[in-house]
Amino acid sequence: MCGNKKRITATNLLGVVLITLLASPPPTLKAQTPSPDQALAFTPNFNGREIAANERLELALNRNLLPGEGRFAVFVNETDVTAMLENEALSLRYTPQFLPFSPGESKLTVYLIAPGENWKTIGEFPFQVRDSVQPDAPKTVNNDSSGIPKGGNPKWFEFTPNVSLNVKGQSQTLTFPREAEPERNPFGEVDGQANIQVKVSNRGWTLNNRFDFVGVGFLKNALRFGELQNEAPKIDLSSYLVELTNGRFAARLGHVSFGSNRHLINGFSSRGITVTVPVGRQNDVTVLAANGTSIVGYDNFIGVTRRKHSVVGAAFAREFFKERPGGLRFEFSVMRGSLLPLTNFNQREVNDAEKSLGFSFKVSGSDTRQRLRYEAGFTRSRFTNPRDPQLEQGLAVTPVRETTRNARHAEISFDLIQGMKLWQEKKLKVTGTYRHEEIEPLFRSIATSTQADRSNNQFEVSASFGEMNFVYGNLRDRDNLAEIASILLSRTHRANALFNIALNSFFTPTKPKKWLPQVSYTYDHVHNFGVALPNGGLFNSLSQVPDQDSFVHGFNAQWQFSDRFRAGYKLGRVFQNNKQPGRERADFRSEVRAATFGTSPLKSIDLTFDLSHESQTNLEQAKTDNTFRFGSSIVWRMPLKNAVLNTNLATTLAGDTKNAGDTRSVEFDIQWSYRFNLGSKKYKKLETQFFIRYSNRYGDVRDRLLFANNFTKTQAFNAGLTFNAL
Repeated sequence: MCGNKKRITATNLLGVVLITLLASPPPTLKAQTPSPDQALAFTPNFNGREIAANERLELALNRNLLPGEGRFAVFVNETDVTAMLENEALSLRYTPQFLPFSPGESKLTVYLIAPGENWKTIGEFPFQVRDSVQPDAPKTVNNDSSGIPKGGNPKWFEFTPNVSLNVKGQSQTLTFPREAEPERNPFGEVDGQANIQVKVSNRGWTLNNRFDFVGVGFLKNALRFGELQNEAPKIDLSSYLVELTNGRFAARLGHVSFGSNRHLINGFSSRGITVTVPVGRQNDVTVLAANGTSIVGYDNFIGVTRRKHSVVGAAFAREFFKERPGGLRFEFSVMRGSLLPLTNFNQREVNDAEKSLGFSFKVSGSDTRQRLRYEAGFTRSRFTNPRDPQLEQGLAVTPVRETTRNARHAEISFDLIQGMKLWQEKKLKVTGTYRHEEIEPLFRSIATSTQADRSNNQFEVSASFGEMNFVYGNLRDRDNLAEIASILLSRTHRANALFNIALNSFFTPTKPKKWLPQVSYTYDHVHNFGVALPNGGLFNSLSQVPDQDSFVHGFNAQWQFSDRFRAGYKLGRVFQNNKQPGRERADFRSEVRAATFGTSPLKSIDLTFDLSHESQTNLEQAKTDNTFRFGSSIVWRMPLKNAVLNTNLATTLAGDTKNAGDTRSVEFDIQWSYRFNLGSKKYKKLETQFFIRYSNRYGDVRDRLLFANNFTKTQAFNAGLTFNAL
């Protein structure tokens, strides 16, 4: 999973929301004395066999985690279920209480997240889900062609509503000067969100419907106010999905996602229709028809009513090894898109009409041991920018020509060393990766975002050895691929490195040294420079040709002395060296130092203090700007159950060495909150939270060169009441 983002589909969104609301901290197995001679291994109670859709999954671990090894993450297919796990001794258990498993093939994957957020797969366990959630239920008869029993209930049905109301208000805000008073002072309003999910399963078919609504009390906060102004509805449809699945077949209507080619169409999300049809056991065909940009609201409900503002696509995929998915996969995609100059509710405005038509293919795979992994793709796209009289405004302009251009990419990774034991049973793994990408000038596809006229090659090597991790990368990038004489040709050379180690447990894993920290160091060197002075193009001096070297160093150390005491220190340095003729002294240097300390003198109280200093130096002007910040926070879990008191105080002082100006600010807020639930886990429940908050802000900015003094002060009381019906 390292470097990849896990995508959560709309079908699983309800589970993710419930996980967030009911989450407990990530599981940590009960303390036992682990043996460093053992590699981490899980033994499942379900591996490869058929289970019921609501059956509990259990994983037995051969030993406990060592200090500094990190933490576990568990995924069922693409959904993170870590927060839903129960742990007992050396056992992890997951019960699908809210969303039973879909019929067909599924997979549970266990990752080890080492310090530094480095993900490593330590187990993949497939399982088969039976068609019926209640296999022992009596058979129903008199079914129609849809498989739903006539005059009776389906074999499995779930109706899940969720409503959240937020009553909030603010008293008369005291401000100085009076002109800084907010537009709404005081105010009170009610906002809310609601989602409804209906799920029906029968004979392997699953119909899942989900609708999400947003309501506001203040019109300017409406979902589509920026688009419709005063005509925007206060209660609006934010998203919906109607999904019919059976094994590998899937038909989806609503907010869908399509495409996995980075240059043609890549994770394109909008309102529309997708259908995936399996062809045999190794082929899939997926088609898409969707709106050209993401939309919300009740209008254009299906998403395909505007032909000139739409995206239509199709993809064919073949797995060559059915017993080993991903071993060798081929994908072919085509896409036609058209955009009108319409303002979107939350994305960029399309200033001109655009059209593109293209195709792409991609090959990816790996060897049987997952030691060699590769991916390569090619895209060809024809882009059209139609004539727009409103933009031309009667002027004589050069027409934009229709262009057909190519783009390609390739990536290959190989584990040079895989699991070599060197010292204290620690295993060494070294992986080398090479990436290439080239996008021709004027290449454009409306369904993805790319930067045309660029070519880059990158090499990366990563290594792990016990609690030690290292990554080094080298990049070479250039533009102006056609080498047009009047256009600046620039190159970018980049070298970066990352190193981290858990010193507290690397040398003595069985007896961690708490006075030793976990440390990390980062280095980044970027050199961007123009190759030569262009002919024409308003370039008349070498000082206009960029030549800049940037160096970034970062150091971080974290101590966990005990359950009650923790500390951290960060140091960052940046140097920007300008090398253009005539601008050799236009250099900049900055440094950031920060320290944090946390303690829990009582189980109910957490104290945190942080202190930082930042300096920015302009070497050309011999001027340094300094910023000092001190902050503290107190969290008190009061004797009254579910009541919490939070207090934050921060002050900032800033000034420069030439005494041209200074800034002072103080921020203070205190909040009391109380949460209580009605109901139980077996039934619907009402979760309620009340809070009251006081905030005080003070700021003083002085500019001695302009003889200006800007003094501001704000005090406010806020209160809110949230109802969440599950």
